[in-house]
Amino acid sequence: MTAKGRIGLIVPEINSMLDYDFVDGAYTQAKMLGYDLIVYTGVFNSMRGIQYDAYIAGLENVYTLVCMHELDGIIYAYERYHTQEVIDKISDYVSQTDTPCLVLGGEVPKTQSMEADEYGSMYRITRHMTDEHGCRKLYCLAGVPGHRSSEERLRGFRDACADCGISINDEDIFYGWFWKDVPEKLGHDIANGKIRRPDAVVCCNDVMAISLIDSLTANGIKVPEDVKVTGFDGEVDSLFCKPSLTTMTGRDKEFGADAVCRLCGMINGSTPKQQFFSQRMRFGRSCGCSKESEIDPQLFDMILRSREKRQFIATDYIYHTSGTTNEQELSERINEVGHIFSNVEWLDVCLCSDWKGDMDNPDDFRQYGYPDEMYMLLSKRKGHNDKAFYNFRTADILPVLNLPHEPHLIVLTSLHCSGQIFGYLAMAYTETRAIALDEHFVSWCDALANGVKSLQKKLFEQYYRSQLEKLSETDPVTGIFNKRGFMIRAAETINNFKNEQKKSCLLLMTYYPEKINSIDLKAAVDTVLMSLCFDTLCGRVNDNTYAVILPYYEKNEMVNNSENLIAGIEAGLRERFGDVRLPEFVTDITAMDSSENADIEKNVYVTMQSLSDKKNAAESNYIDYKEQIYRLRRTIISQPQKDWDVDSLSHSIGISRSHLQRRYKQIFGVTIKDDVISARIKRAMQLLSNTDMRIQEIAEQCGYNNESHFMRQFKVKCGMTAVQYRKQYK
Repeated sequence: MTAKGRIGLIVPEINSMLDYDFVDGAYTQAKMLGYDLIVYTGVFNSMRGIQYDAYIAGLENVYTLVCMHELDGIIYAYERYHTQEVIDKISDYVSQTDTPCLVLGGEVPKTQSMEADEYGSMYRITRHMTDEHGCRKLYCLAGVPGHRSSEERLRGFRDACADCGISINDEDIFYGWFWKDVPEKLGHDIANGKIRRPDAVVCCNDVMAISLIDSLTANGIKVPEDVKVTGFDGEVDSLFCKPSLTTMTGRDKEFGADAVCRLCGMINGSTPKQQFFSQRMRFGRSCGCSKESEIDPQLFDMILRSREKRQFIATDYIYHTSGTTNEQELSERINEVGHIFSNVEWLDVCLCSDWKGDMDNPDDFRQYGYPDEMYMLLSKRKGHNDKAFYNFRTADILPVLNLPHEPHLIVLTSLHCSGQIFGYLAMAYTETRAIALDEHFVSWCDALANGVKSLQKKLFEQYYRSQLEKLSETDPVTGIFNKRGFMIRAAETINNFKNEQKKSCLLLMTYYPEKINSIDLKAAVDTVLMSLCFDTLCGRVNDNTYAVILPYYEKNEMVNNSENLIAGIEAGLRERFGDVRLPEFVTDITAMDSSENADIEKNVYVTMQSLSDKKNAAESNYIDYKEQIYRLRRTIISQPQKDWDVDSLSHSIGISRSHLQRRYKQIFGVTIKDDVISARIKRAMQLLSNTDMRIQEIAEQCGYNNESHFMRQFKVKCGMTAVQYRKQYK
């Protein structure tokens, strides 16, 4: 079935089995009627008196989306929230919309209200005690005085007793506030004779029933032999109680499904009948029955989820999502650790379009609500990723919802850090039991938000550095010229070469990846490049993009000079970092015929665009033969001592031996063999003039196994022997 609409469901958390039951009932019914169910949850049902801070406020910010998203209807689980302040805020949000809204267990202006059936189930379980077990003296552990659910359950208890001719007085009612303290005292008082021992105690929830059983047992009263006990709700703990607890289950699942039917009636004018779920009694031993109901399958799901937590612990998602340098890298890192949510059909990371903040005022950032547009950072699917890095309307919730799809359960949670709202996380499921919004999920979200915060900080630093560069001319750390310093001196450098009867060309180069073993290469490249460009102009004109003005006489020298420079950089990096895989350099070169500043600016801009295209192609492995031959030559020049042969070189780039030799000669004007010899002799010249190594050692360092052969080639190339060269230039 293709989804025809969207229903929003506002809940504080999806944590207990009752939460899962409620959401599952709503989703099952919504799916059957052809609606997506969009769940808005703050993950944590906060209590203001215990904890409230900027972090909790960030979690609860997700509720502001309900008045921005385009929904067909809204179900607001009012009764499930602990804190009146949160209830009032959400009530205000839903009041701002014209969308039909159904409020469960409370009242909000401009909306309709609905209550769960508490009475009927309490009546049934009380009659079970009177009719099946013959109990005549009964107590009721009620909830909160005046609380609607508590009073309805109490009314069901009173009426069931009255219909059996059992008189119930106020002394038979104990308000336990749905918690453990009063039941513990009641068990103690029954055991000590302060309160008459009843046949049974009918409790208005499982927490009080389990606490009462523990107290009675601890004080020597046997359950059910001496006193029978029943609960209400069907919490998972009732399965592990000793003896197992007889209780009512299905209230929340039935309520969720009924609420969707009621809301559909508000939307369409016709209310469908809910036929999936109803409340039922789950038998345990605590009431005296010899039979026990089968364990609920959701118990096994909760056990499986606890096993999946080990996968979270073994995944270093905090490291993976930190230290990124751009949005694409952050998206890739999040994608790498997204596998821990194995049961998620879709995982979309949606950032506020203003997530970067105000670069000129970093203290001014979003602390509340969401903008009219969101930014899709990651759209992860099973087996592939959808399109990302674009803006979309916040009202659309997720762009994928505008495409044909089967009804899904989509959970939205806030993405925030240090008081700043960054966006929201959307996770889509086809089964409610796949949801796991536990402490590991929260930690994962926090790591993701911290990654966004770290990237934002890096972008701030880059912005301030660029602002400083507008005023300065050199990098404050390495001293290399920045773009401003380079442009100021470019015209003068071109004119100087022109006076020497030389032409000028602009070499732009960049590299990828930007790090070796987590070490940023910029400082090393800066230093090596400046040492090689002592007689010309170089600068870092962008984050890791460099510009060099090189002299030449003939056109083929442009390529040779640029390739020699890159090879020199690689050799310098290899000396610093040892035998590691160096980054790949990408270059673009153009002649500089004019020394006018406007022409230089234009040349730099156009060449940078071309370089960017080349880098993107290289990173995507779309590299042409020419670029591969350039890289081949750089490797030969930077490592001349290796045993190079044309067959292996041609095989490495996937072309024939003859084609490589022909193309190499066309591009560089020399053969591969001559280039290897020239690179070796050049290396030998450096060692002769800068070291005290013996001639034999130098020959070996340069790839010669035979010293005599080295000496002959050196004399041919240099016009003197190696010994004569050392005496003259050392």
